Amino acid sequence: MTSPIRFGGLASGIDTDTIIKQLMQVERAPVDKLEQKKQMTEWKRDAYREINRSLMTLRNSAVDLMFSRNFYAKTSSSSDESRVSVVAGPSSGNTAIKIESVSDLATAATQVVIPKDKNGNNVTKATKVADMNFRATTQEIKLETVAKEWTITPEPNTTESIVLKTSGGATITSDLYTYNETTGKVTMNDGSDIAAGTTATYKSGYEVQVRTTVGGNFKTVKVATDATMENLVTALNGKDTGISAFFEPVSGKMSITQKQTGKNEIIEFDATTKQVFGLLETDLPVEGKNAKFIVNGIDMEQSSNTVTIDNMTLTLKSEFLTGPVTLSAATDTQKIFDNIKGFVDKYNETIDLMNKKVREDKFRSFEPLTKAQRDELSEDEIKKWEEKAMSGMLRGDNILRGAMDTLRGKWSSTTVVTVDKDMDRLFQIGLSTGSDFTNGGKIEIDEEKLKAAIEKDPEQVYKLFTDADTGLLPKIRDASTDSRETITRIAGADGSGSHSHSMGKEMTAIDTRIQRLNALLVDKENAYYRRFAAMETAMNQANSQAASLQQFLGGGM
Repeated sequence: MTSPIRFGGLASGIDTDTIIKQLMQVERAPVDKLEQKKQMTEWKRDAYREINRSLMTLRNSAVDLMFSRNFYAKTSSSSDESRVSVVAGPSSGNTAIKIESVSDLATAATQVVIPKDKNGNNVTKATKVADMNFRATTQEIKLETVAKEWTITPEPNTTESIVLKTSGGATITSDLYTYNETTGKVTMNDGSDIAAGTTATYKSGYEVQVRTTVGGNFKTVKVATDATMENLVTALNGKDTGISAFFEPVSGKMSITQKQTGKNEIIEFDATTKQVFGLLETDLPVEGKNAKFIVNGIDMEQSSNTVTIDNMTLTLKSEFLTGPVTLSAATDTQKIFDNIKGFVDKYNETIDLMNKKVREDKFRSFEPLTKAQRDELSEDEIKKWEEKAMSGMLRGDNILRGAMDTLRGKWSSTTVVTVDKDMDRLFQIGLSTGSDFTNGGKIEIDEEKLKAAIEKDPEQVYKLFTDADTGLLPKIRDASTDSRETITRIAGADGSGSHSHSMGKEMTAIDTRIQRLNALLVDKENAYYRRFAAMETAMNQANSQAASLQQFLGGGM
């Protein structure tokens, strides 16, 4: 609301505005207290939310570490990467195998053809498929609603006739309707409507049929009526065809390759396509070839050059008959250690933050600045003041203390049943709260001890962390979630409305009180101005009367 323009003290000479401003500063004291209380509540809410974000990070870290790959990481090596490479899977044993020879690598079926047009000439990229002897594709479309004219799409091949049938399947004689090749529309000769459900059957576009698997079905590759040889190559390279094609226009040859290796992956065309591609109808399918190799004295044959043995993925790269290749897998101790350390670091960051908040000094003499106080200070002075005022928002907070106690307790209570009693608790594998009680329960890692446990029995380490009933990670996940829910009920989540949490409701109530008091202050200020205005009026009248009396007395003399 715009403040009215007032001119005070004209009669009395008193600085009315200054006096009223000083009076209102006293009157505003309750409002300033409420605004300071609201600011303190906001700072405390933000401090809680900072803890909540850290708890969410800890929870997510616990969930991420639960995957078995984090505890069964493997290293692998090959004595000759140029001939055979290897990648060990999480469940690979600490083992070694020997590839004694690779007599054959798996290959994909490949066929080179020379497409011809109807006149027996070699084709170019621009040759129309319609000028070749491919099989025409049969289309059947249905009219969904009654219509005076029906646009036929896709368009029929040139000179192809269209057969109409009723919804009941009866053929409509061709002298009862006309298809206009220019407009692409069918109309009834007597001007009547075409009934809903009418079907049109005709030839539109062309197709190639190819079989890619022994005993499999032919796949149909379709192109449009106006397609060129270049369009056909693109269609043959479709993701579902099972083949890839390359056309070389100078020689007029097209190379077609199976996307999969192995003798059961083939290339076989239908009789019509064979004729167009210059093949004989009796030509047999082109087959790929299987990989043949010897592993630890056992002859093996696979359709692919990528083979899984003992959960190790082998890639055969070249053929060889002598000089065996040794492949080995072992536990990646450093990788597993780093995964565990990453989680412990996240845990310690959360505990560190909570400890800082509950132990942070509280400067009670530094309250939030009022608007009037901020106007008198520089930005640097305001910043330094508020650093003190914001400190200790959660000092001694029972919710945080309870959350820390719960999280710390999960480490000491974690245990699993095992044959090896030296590895059934976390401190036995090098993870403990240590002897320094001032660190607030942060976890210390004995690197040598933990790495020894990982090398000795990674499965036992995995169980200690992930067992559904007693493992550490499910406990940390659940404890973090519970603490977050408690804090969220009090301080809300980032971006949540004030009505969803208790501190938000408290701040809304403060806002309501501030609005009510501000309205009263306006009334109070107006009352002060009215009183001073009345005084000014009275003094003005007195001054006028004195002037008149002086004039009268002076005139009588």
